[in-house]
Amino acid sequence: MTNIAKALAPSQEDSSGERDLMLSALRTASARTKLATNVIETIGINLRQKAVNCEQAMAWLKDEDLLHWIDLGPEVKQ
Repeated sequence: MTNIAKALAPSQEDSSGERDLMLSALRTASARTKLATNVIETIGINLRQKAVNCEQAMAWLKDEDLLHWIDLGPEVKQ
């Protein structure tokens, strides 16, 4: 789907199997975002309660592959 207008236009070309697969993929993506939010909030709660320190929180985020969501300052442009 390289053409965004075509991608957004209603299409009769989709089979029910394609539509079901896409809906399933969207539900899975939604569940993954909720899980990521839950993990990030859990790490934040643990940090606030001093159950972990900043270094441990960063390691936890890295272990969960969520470190890319954390911005600690402005990006450095090269």
